[in-house]
Amino acid sequence: MTNPDDEIRRHPRTIEQDFDGLFRAMRSRRFRNGEDTGGEPANYIYAYPPEKELEVERRIPMLANRLQSMNPVDSNDSAPGVLIIDLYETVIRIMRDDDILESVIGQEAEMHGGEDANDVSDEWPHLQEDDFYQALAGMFDTDAGELKDVLAGQYQQAVAEQRAHIVFLTGIGHVYPYIRAHALLNLIQKIFPASTPVVLFFPGKYEKTATTVSVMRLFNTLAADNYYRAFSLNTMITEGTDS
Repeated sequence: MTNPDDEIRRHPRTIEQDFDGLFRAMRSRRFRNGEDTGGEPANYIYAYPPEKELEVERRIPMLANRLQSMNPVDSNDSAPGVLIIDLYETVIRIMRDDDILESVIGQEAEMHGGEDANDVSDEWPHLQEDDFYQALAGMFDTDAGELKDVLAGQYQQAVAEQRAHIVFLTGIGHVYPYIRAHALLNLIQKIFPASTPVVLFFPGKYEKTATTVSVMRLFNTLAADNYYRAFSLNTMITEGTDS
């Protein structure tokens, strides 16, 4: 049997092809109902080359609009509402609502310090000593910070307005390193029903197999975070299960 990952390497798909495949996968009623997950939450990752960020950003609202205007599968069906949550915009909104955004911006240079202040790679030995990083990591801690309440509020409002049948999470690359993708995915399981499909758009690689450790590698370069529970949309659309 052909390995889908090998096929991707030999014949790279375009972003346009991927988004056509994403639409076909997501328009399925079984996908929208959170079925075929083996009892796991309906959490998905679409991984894409980081250099394609702008094209992906442009296509995400187009995909949402396409789903929301699609023809229902049958007379008992209806087009889904899609909630797009931009994590970077959410972070900015939290700081603005707390009236600290200008202060945070003004103190950034002083709190960073050091000639390597712009290096936030996992290999940077002083990241844990960086005051600016520590402040943001504490503010947006997925266990104790405001992020959980704000995301839950966004979701509940969208549910009330019938526009949260599918959730898109974007901007994870913009909020690194103070919000990590694996921690975010653990958090959303406390917020969204297990049957609600949640799709994380991930600039990097998500390698998930049945026999090896599944890892997320942001920007294709940073040290990998282990994560096991999300389903790979790349594999789904490559295998042709999106038809």
